[in-house]
Amino acid sequence: MSVSCSGIRLRHGFLALPFCLVLLPMPFLYGASLRVMGVPLALVWLFACLPLTTLCLALAVRPGERETDR
Repeated sequence: MSVSCSGIRLRHGFLALPFCLVLLPMPFLYGASLRVMGVPLALVWLFACLPLTTLCLALAVRPGERETDR
């Protein structure tokens, strides 16, 4: 059950997506005066990124494909 090197790189690339979605818009969202149901837009954005982060972590680390040393 070997996993190709390009497959590993692709799966680890999923970890960069939430990193970019959380950190890159923050300078723009920090000063925004927009509110969603009374909550600042930056906070809504961060909470919206939580399910995406979980999904990307699940795609990057698949426990069934891990090789064991036995």
